[in-house]
Amino acid sequence: MLFAELTCPKCGKKITSGIGFRVGRIGGLSYKLGEKLQWDGPRNRPKHRPQDGSLKTIGYFECDNLSCETWQDCYPEVQEALIVIHNDVIAEAQPTVHKPGELNFDIIEPKDVT
Repeated sequence: MLFAELTCPKCGKKITSGIGFRVGRIGGLSYKLGEKLQWDGPRNRPKHRPQDGSLKTIGYFECDNLSCETWQDCYPEVQEALIVIHNDVIAEAQPTVHKPGELNFDIIEPKDVT
């Protein structure tokens, strides 16, 4: 889970939200922007760390603003975020529109990782 400040694309409010994502060591870790992604677990995604430790992935968050239409935790109103990692450091997170209504945790770049 990545905790970051975002501007909700639905209501326009700045929120600090937990963004669920699945890269690096999988399993119960929490990060903030600027922290280094861990790769030392028995379950990693992708299976092998990209050569330079850089990738882009999709994560998911819900707006915590009680007035936002996403607040009721209604799938598929979950918001998408693009998470950018450079040299294993979580560099940025920003709302995006990738595949609304799907929860695939896609890895956008590099394309050849599994």
